[in-house]
Amino acid sequence: MATCEVKLRLLAEYRSATEAYLTAVDELHSRIGTSTKPVYDRLLDATEQTRLLSDQAREAMLRHVREHGC
Repeated sequence: MATCEVKLRLLAEYRSATEAYLTAVDELHSRIGTSTKPVYDRLLDATEQTRLLSDQAREAMLRHVREHGC
């Protein structure tokens, strides 16, 4: 069976987005109790954005697998 290049690309994008989300969560966690409320809120918003991007990347990969059958 041939390797699907699109699937590999989408998987790499999902991995990258998930790693960015993990980094954002780590940063948010490290700032608990040490940041001002406005700074913490900005970090929380940024973390939520990276989570959404990770979710979107996952959905794109899963959609491709369903549609392409790879």
